[in-house]
Amino acid sequence: MSVSAIFGSRVVLPPSSAAVATKAIAPPQRLAVGGGHGGTGLVIECSSRPQKKGTKHHMKTRPRKTRLSDIRRAPTNYPPLPPLPSEWSLPVQPE
Repeated sequence: MSVSAIFGSRVVLPPSSAAVATKAIAPPQRLAVGGGHGGTGLVIECSSRPQKKGTKHHMKTRPRKTRLSDIRRAPTNYPPLPPLPSEWSLPVQPE
């Protein structure tokens, strides 16, 4: 996701190389954080390691089957159910 998509503003491109060679560009001013102590600035940057969200995280970190007996395991086969008793069947009404 780009910065312009987050803040809703257009990305401003720097001037061409010919204009840069004739003008000196000052470095951007940084806002002091913590009352000016430490000299660090408040800079908004994109995350270099974004975290996975929701289903993507669960799919990536789910436990894997590593034992052959687990990998080749088939679904359990149950015997068919007996027919339902007459109390459970719906009576057929004539039309």
